[in-house]
Amino acid sequence: MKNTLIATLFLLFIISCKKNEITATLTNSQESNSIQYRDQYLTNVKKYLIDSISAVDYRNIDFNKAIAIKFDSGRIFLLRLQFKKPDNEFILLKTDASGHWTKGMILNIKYAKGIQQNELVKKPHSFNGNIIVSSLNRKGNNNFQIRNGFRKDSTKNPVLPSGNTLPDVVVTAYIPPSGSISYADWYNLLDLYAPAELGIYDYGNNGGSSNSYYGYYSPTDPYSYGYQHGGGLAIADPKEIEYEDPQSLSDISIYDYMKCFDNIPDEGAACSIEIFSDLPVNGEPNTFFNWQDGSPGHTFLQIKKTNGSESIQQNIGFYPDQGWKTLLYTPVASKLVDNGEHKFNASLKMNLTSVQLHSVITEIENLSNSSYDMDQYNCTDFALQVFNTVRPGNELTIPLYVLPGNTSSIKSKTPQGLYQQLMNMMEEGNSESANITYAGFCGYVGGSKGPCN
Repeated sequence: MKNTLIATLFLLFIISCKKNEITATLTNSQESNSIQYRDQYLTNVKKYLIDSISAVDYRNIDFNKAIAIKFDSGRIFLLRLQFKKPDNEFILLKTDASGHWTKGMILNIKYAKGIQQNELVKKPHSFNGNIIVSSLNRKGNNNFQIRNGFRKDSTKNPVLPSGNTLPDVVVTAYIPPSGSISYADWYNLLDLYAPAELGIYDYGNNGGSSNSYYGYYSPTDPYSYGYQHGGGLAIADPKEIEYEDPQSLSDISIYDYMKCFDNIPDEGAACSIEIFSDLPVNGEPNTFFNWQDGSPGHTFLQIKKTNGSESIQQNIGFYPDQGWKTLLYTPVASKLVDNGEHKFNASLKMNLTSVQLHSVITEIENLSNSSYDMDQYNCTDFALQVFNTVRPGNELTIPLYVLPGNTSSIKSKTPQGLYQQLMNMMEEGNSESANITYAGFCGYVGGSKGPCN
C-alpha cells in the first residue's frame, strides 16, 4: 500500500458570506482543472478573508499549512486553513480555481471528556465527541454530538440511518510493512451539512442519493498523519471510502445460476475461475475498518465457460444477510449475491478443465448455506476455499490480519491480504503473474448471465 494520508475532504456550507467581486487573475482555461498560480490563489483568498474574520483569527492562520481539495474535476476547491494554535480547529472555504469563495465557516472537533487524542492511535475505538460549526465571525454556531461514530438526533439517541450509509466518523487501522498498527479517526462532514450547495450529486454511487455524496473522509489534522509540507499551496484529492450495504443486495438461487453451465457442452469447452479483490479505499491495501462501522471491501469469484460462440459467466459473492452496523464478531446467516459489474482492484485467473469446473460448482453449492463470520468465515474465506478446491498442493495463501475492533485478536483473511499477495506474486515474477490483473485505480468485471431454468 502506498499510505497516502493527506487526502482530506471537509464539506460544510451553512454560512454564506457573499463578497464584492475582485478582478480575476486567471483565465478560464487556466482555472478549468487545476490551480496553476498558487501564490495568486492564496492572495485572493486573503483579500476575501481579511474583512470576514476577526484580526485575531486572521493572525492565527498558518497559510503555510493550507490544503486545497480538488473536487468536481477542478471546478470546485475546498480550502482548509489550519490555525497556528489549532485545538482541532480550522477554517473551511469553498472556492473556485482563482481563490474566489462563496462559503465559509470555522470547524472545531472535540473529543469526549476524558479521552486523550494521543491514546486513540494505539487501540481500536468508536469516536465520541462533538463537531462545532461556527460562522467566520463566530457570532453563531451549531454543536453536533457524535456518539459511536454517528450524529445524535434531538432525542439524544444515536442516528443509525436505515439503508446504505457510512457513519459520520470512521475508525481506520493502518498496517505498515513493519506490522505495527496505527488507528485514526476520519470525519465525513459532507453528510452532516449541505452537499447540494456544492452543485455536486452522487446519483446513487456508494449508496448515496441524488442529494448527498457519501464516502469522502478526512483526518482531523492531516499534518498529524504524515503529511509533509513541500512549500506553496498543497492540492489533494479527496479520500473516497467505498460502501456496499449487504441488506440492499438480493440473494440468488445458486442452483439456478450454476444450472446455466449445463447448457454449454463440456467437450471442447474453455473454462476458468477468477478471484477478485475490491479494496475499501482504492490504492490503499493497508487500510482497514471496523466492519461494524464502515466498508470491509470485498472478495468475489467469476466462473466462466465458453464453447464456440456460446459463453456463460457468473459473478458470485458471499455476504452476511444483515448490515455491517448490526454485526458482532459472531456467526450470522449468509447469502450469495450476483456481483456482476462489481468494482475490483486486482484478480488472479486460473484455467480449468470441465471436470474441475464441475468441482468448483459443487463446492459453491455445498458452501452456499455456510454461516457468515466477519473474522473467521467472511467473503475472502469463502472465495479462497472455492478457488483452492482445484489447486491441491498449490493453494493460494494470503497474509492474515487482526481486524479493527476484534478484541479476541483472531487473525483473518481479508480483501486487503488477497490484494497484497497478488501484488507480491507480480513483483516476484511468479509463474502465475501473467494471469494476474492489476486494475490500477479500479476496474469493473463484466455482467453475469443470471439464473437459468
